[in-house]
Amino acid sequence: MRSRREMNVAATRAALLTAARKQFARVGFSRAEIGKIAAQARVTTGAVYHHFASKKGLFLAVAEKLEADILAHGLTAEAADPWERFRVGFEKLTDFCAAPDVQRIIFIEAPQVLGPEAWRKIELKYAYGALHQTLPRMIEAGILKPYPIELLARTLLALLRETSAQVARSPGDPQIRAQVSDLTSSVLSALSTRPTASLKKI
Repeated sequence: MRSRREMNVAATRAALLTAARKQFARVGFSRAEIGKIAAQARVTTGAVYHHFASKKGLFLAVAEKLEADILAHGLTAEAADPWERFRVGFEKLTDFCAAPDVQRIIFIEAPQVLGPEAWRKIELKYAYGALHQTLPRMIEAGILKPYPIELLARTLLALLRETSAQVARSPGDPQIRAQVSDLTSSVLSALSTRPTASLKKI
């Protein structure tokens, strides 16, 4: 069991991450103010520096938390068939990543704020790294065509980035969402070893 102090530390950290995520999503990293983030989290500015050292450190923690959420969300698809689970999970990720905070923090600002190399390490730890583990198993099982893993991972992440951005630009538009789903199914079908007719669309 955690001590009361540990629980207080965890609660403070969680409150700061929540407040910072809202600020970074609303005004961006450069315009976000530590004082406003602290006030929204109901803590002192000193608490921010105690837990994260700097605004960049806070942004890094927010971005990592979002990456972990993305990875966890992609694992929630339920289907007995591995390919169907992968396909449905990708569709769910498209909607999750279309959220304004994910779009701005993960796809726009993180590579700029943290730098390409640092961000690359984070991607390898989460979604990108998960693909590097999942894709070889799917190829070995005869589900995916044996393209290079790096090429497959980059293609799928690019597809996720662009399809989620399209959904984000047209929130609530069923026609756009249907087009995105059709495009996603077509691309994934091209990567699969299974006949196209057997790949159901959502």
